[in-house]
Amino acid sequence: MRELSAAASPADAIPTGFREAMRRLASTVCIITSADDGMWYGMTATAVTSVSMSPCALLVCINEGAAFHSVVAHSRRFCVNLLRSHQSELAGVFAGRRKGTSRFDVGTWAASEQGLPYLVDAQASVFCDVDVALHYKTHTIFVGEVTGVCCHPQVGPLIYQDGQYVAGVPVGAVGLQPSMRT
Repeated sequence: MRELSAAASPADAIPTGFREAMRRLASTVCIITSADDGMWYGMTATAVTSVSMSPCALLVCINEGAAFHSVVAHSRRFCVNLLRSHQSELAGVFAGRRKGTSRFDVGTWAASEQGLPYLVDAQASVFCDVDVALHYKTHTIFVGEVTGVCCHPQVGPLIYQDGQYVAGVPVGAVGLQPSMRT
């Protein structure tokens, strides 16, 4: 186990160590979308997690400096599109390779009944109404109550791990056996 350097000050060591630790936290890559005044907006994110099953809820963390933050804060709706392993190009497009509505020129997009854009062939698209918005330092944690779900029959997530995109596959598919319990 590698420990933080004693020579580094705690102010320097904690952020460096935390960043390194978070590179080891694998997450499904998502595109969070929203709509405001008929315009579509979206961003790539991995800071997404389920909150509860009753009621069904998700949380997303959005930097308050991002233009997308004000869209979700105003519209009070968002859609979390969980990407499939072959959709890394889309992740890059929504991470800044393209700007504005030109992002939606890549992929197959449709609008929900509420006007939220969703990726037709995503692993899943989860539609939410903002229930709680909690400010924390540079970010807002938006908790969305789930209002609808679309699921693709095949599961094959695009994962972000150690600063790169990887494909998630079942452990048995790569020849690894689960450890035996004693």
